[in-house]
Amino acid sequence: MVLFRGDIKCKSLQRRTSISVILPADNIHFLNDSEEIVPQPYKTLYLLHGLYGSDDIFLANTSIQKFAEDHGIAIVIPCGENSFYVDNEKAHAYYGEYVGQELLDITRNIFPLSHKREDTYIAGFSMGGYGAVRNGLKYSHNFSKIGMISAALITDDIADYVSDSNVLRSRDFYESIFGNLDGIKNSDMDPKFLIDNCEDLPNIFMACGRDDFLFDKNTDFYEFLKSRDVDATFIQGDGEHTWEFCDRYIKEFINLLAGGD
Repeated sequence: MVLFRGDIKCKSLQRRTSISVILPADNIHFLNDSEEIVPQPYKTLYLLHGLYGSDDIFLANTSIQKFAEDHGIAIVIPCGENSFYVDNEKAHAYYGEYVGQELLDITRNIFPLSHKREDTYIAGFSMGGYGAVRNGLKYSHNFSKIGMISAALITDDIADYVSDSNVLRSRDFYESIFGNLDGIKNSDMDPKFLIDNCEDLPNIFMACGRDDFLFDKNTDFYEFLKSRDVDATFIQGDGEHTWEFCDRYIKEFINLLAGGD
């Protein structure tokens, strides 16, 4: 496994931004004197962090590096700030365009990553789970599978929020991200709208803990997917909104990508 951490110049954000990239390029087992060669170009998972996170947070809180190595898959982790991975026109911070298209173009130019849709996936935890489904659907020509771990599917509710000192409940905060909250429904920031208007739907994997404060929202979205006959899997596991839960089920998603049971 090779780990690159650095920064790139990004047109969508009008600045430099950091990324972490895991490559299965040197899968050498010193103790048994063997080496497994993963054929290039690599299948690639674009992995989105949650609120308050950065591109290194999965490296610090999960075993994603080891699991990527074991399954021969590249993983690209961008820094999404607290953007929910949507396009903020006023700030000229087009995070949706960035993770949905420009990041793919940049990383494919630098690293030996597959350009094929069937080899390219997007997933995320919490805020990143919302970003994954929003951009996996909007840019469905790029992604064949979407992974949503404890996804922050909040867009049906935040229009009813009021001022609050807690960012998670603050109408002002969400307006700074999404703009007019009354305009989210039936827009490209509404996952249900995107499902109904996506011509080539990716497969969707969902996991959420039964004690997670987002469980009901994830259940509601899965029921919506079933009503639209979308190819989706929803694992309702034991657990809360924790890194332990994320670690367990991001592994499940990668196992599916690698062709496991």
